[in-house]
Amino acid sequence: MGSERTESVSPRPDADGAGPEGVARRTVLQTLLGGVGATLAFPAGLDAQAHPVHRHTAAGIAQAQERAAAVPYTPEFLDGHQLETLTVLSEAIVPGSRQAKVAEFLDQLLAVESSSSRRAFLSALGAFDMLAIERHNRAWKALTAAEQDALLQHASTAERGRGQDKTTIRDHFETLKGWISDAYYSSEPGMRELGWTGNVFHAELPGCTHPDGHRTG
Repeated sequence: MGSERTESVSPRPDADGAGPEGVARRTVLQTLLGGVGATLAFPAGLDAQAHPVHRHTAAGIAQAQERAAAVPYTPEFLDGHQLETLTVLSEAIVPGSRQAKVAEFLDQLLAVESSSSRRAFLSALGAFDMLAIERHNRAWKALTAAEQDALLQHASTAERGRGQDKTTIRDHFETLKGWISDAYYSSEPGMRELGWTGNVFHAELPGCTHPDGHRTG
């Protein structure tokens, strides 16, 4: 992903939202993405400055979230199988992601991402489908929760690759974990886990036990 900056999702006329809660939430997003969020009590391994969502503006993120909430949702970048796979995988890595529409939100961001970021993301997503087929003769979305957990445990503890010379399932896991966790903690449920009450953050995050790994609940 390097130093490439991406185009933010183009805002619609009502992108700034309405009402005090919409304004407060947008302010929180600006805080999280503008640097101050790095000092908050993020779950272990999650740095607001280090993940892909940070490259998008607060207004762009809010617009992507609005579009992701559409019912029924029509994928903009991913195909139907990829979106379902990402939905199931996101929920396994960060419980609550399905309700927070993480997969749909990432689909919106990927639609305006750089080609290199898209390739890396699709390669990682495809790697988990391939792993599921190799181990269980079924696509990832057809695995049981126990099967998913076992494969995520394998992926999260496997050897890392050596840059461009070798990419391993651990590298693909780290890629997806970064996107998924950052997307979740940019959503309203995720921000509330970080201590947002609708107006302010708590000084410390109460009861955060999210480990730096796979399924957290």
